[in-house]
Amino acid sequence: MSLAAQVGLSPGEWREMTPRELHLWAEAYLDRIRRAERDKKTEIYNLAGLIRVMVWAKHPPRFQEVFPDKTEMDDDEMYETVRALNRLMGGEEEEA
Repeated sequence: MSLAAQVGLSPGEWREMTPRELHLWAEAYLDRIRRAERDKKTEIYNLAGLIRVMVWAKHPPRFQEVFPDKTEMDDDEMYETVRALNRLMGGEEEEA
């Protein structure tokens, strides 16, 4: 039952499971944990690279240059998005 609690199963779900199903849940849980650890390590590595560049740069880029806050599309981006959605929905394009 402790394994079931660790992987997030309720007692009712645990009672209805076969040992094989519980094993599959445990494997999926471990995979999720390992993936999260790998993602954290990747994030730390990328952050270290960014810090290195910022420390040794004579004029480090501004925050907005590194992480642009782009919330609005210009006309060309909007048109391309509409064209892509049109293609996804099976629409036809008229030649202008």
